[in-house]
Amino acid sequence: MRITSSFLLPAALVLASSALAQNAPRPGAQIPAPALYKLDDAFLEWPLQAQDKAYGAIEGKRLNGYVADLTAISRKYRDQGHPQFWGRIIGTSADSDTAQWMLDKFKQFGLADVHIQSFDLPDQWMPQSWDVSATGGGKTIHAITAQPAYQTKGTPAEGLDLEAVYLGTGSATDFAGRDVKGKAVFIFSMPLPGSWRNTGVLEGGLRMAEERGAAAVFNIVALPGNIRTQLYPTRTNIPTFSMGMDDGYAIRDLIGKGSARVKIKLDIKMTPGMKTGTVWGTLPGVTDETINIIAHRDGWFESGSDNASGVATMVGLAEYFAKVPKAQRRRTIVFAGTSGHHNGGNASGTWLLDHKDEVFAKSALLINCEHTATIQTYLFGEDIRMANTSTAMLWYAGGPSRPKLQAIAVKAFHDFGVATYANPEQAAPGGEMSRLWQHVPGVQASDYNHFFHSDQETAETVPWTGLQAITRAYAKIMVGVNTLDLKDVQRPSEVPATPSPGR
Repeated sequence: MRITSSFLLPAALVLASSALAQNAPRPGAQIPAPALYKLDDAFLEWPLQAQDKAYGAIEGKRLNGYVADLTAISRKYRDQGHPQFWGRIIGTSADSDTAQWMLDKFKQFGLADVHIQSFDLPDQWMPQSWDVSATGGGKTIHAITAQPAYQTKGTPAEGLDLEAVYLGTGSATDFAGRDVKGKAVFIFSMPLPGSWRNTGVLEGGLRMAEERGAAAVFNIVALPGNIRTQLYPTRTNIPTFSMGMDDGYAIRDLIGKGSARVKIKLDIKMTPGMKTGTVWGTLPGVTDETINIIAHRDGWFESGSDNASGVATMVGLAEYFAKVPKAQRRRTIVFAGTSGHHNGGNASGTWLLDHKDEVFAKSALLINCEHTATIQTYLFGEDIRMANTSTAMLWYAGGPSRPKLQAIAVKAFHDFGVATYANPEQAAPGGEMSRLWQHVPGVQASDYNHFFHSDQETAETVPWTGLQAITRAYAKIMVGVNTLDLKDVQRPSEVPATPSPGR
């Protein structure tokens, strides 16, 4: 199993492991040939229409440079002594570096009232180190892609030494008649489409293992290759890990050949005294009515799509509108780089919700820049194949009670070649707007991809053409909304018909 791309370095295609599952022969037609071009030079670019020439100032390759800056901050944090749990994690030095980067951009563009609103964080779950190895039949496998689920429980200092059992997809049928008490359970989990949603979590296999007395549980994410993924809290009270497919298959095969044991060490500390903040900047308009733009700054691993792409889009909008004369900006534009939500530090989002009546009192529009561009991928045979275009997006544009806003958004997406699902979502598609969409006219287009929350979600998975298209579309939506009065978009707070898809 492998990931295939024309631009990733070979060392990044399949992470090394001491023992990998053997690939079975497959038809030659299913094996991709060598690349004929550099993918970055071959992305399909949507041509500008004559009436939209002004938006050509928003250049995708410049935006992609911002993505590269942000992913470099993640790698810097990793290389400073955090090789396992890394990224732009809330409360860490990478968080403050990202905030400073954004602050500097806002000042460079000439925004007003540029500042960081600081928050003290509660004690944060911070894994210090871990090790997982399986032994059987004279072989030992060091599972380098084992990654503790967020907020999972650690092990005793001496670690755990457990019998390993494989339980298929972790259904009730798989557990029937099986004794898992005191054992390490391995479950094969289908991504939906990436590790953020997967069958092991959604169908209850991980919790079922705990309920039946397992001492640890491993969620093998069924994506070709050996991808390290970070799971959100699984609501289990035993050490819980995700694991790459090659590592998982290798351990499964050990178990299949006879008895196997797993050694686990996981050192977790609740770290006090950490801080985060919201980065604010304002472009004054001719009225005190507002358009609000937000993007969360945090992410796991390089987090190219989630959410370096969104931050790049927001910064690109600030750069573009800073060059528009104030007399042509009907409404004041307020930018907020939020702390984020990947760990227990969603301070910005909580503050915005608590102060919604103040912040959004005169808001004609809230755009949440989140997961704004990703390369289109296809799971074909035993490879994740990349295309020379960007993905279609989940999207929301204020809902049916705001037909004028929806019409403006639909046209802007179409005019700049932003591919979307045929139907909008009933609410904002997750993330920073999941608790705000009921209270403010909101627009969001987001993608959740194969590499979501994994160490393969690099800057190279963000196509510059996709960034260019969505940022131009958002800019045109902002201009279009400025032709509407507040009464055309503002509504009383809505009660969602179904639970909102917040994360």
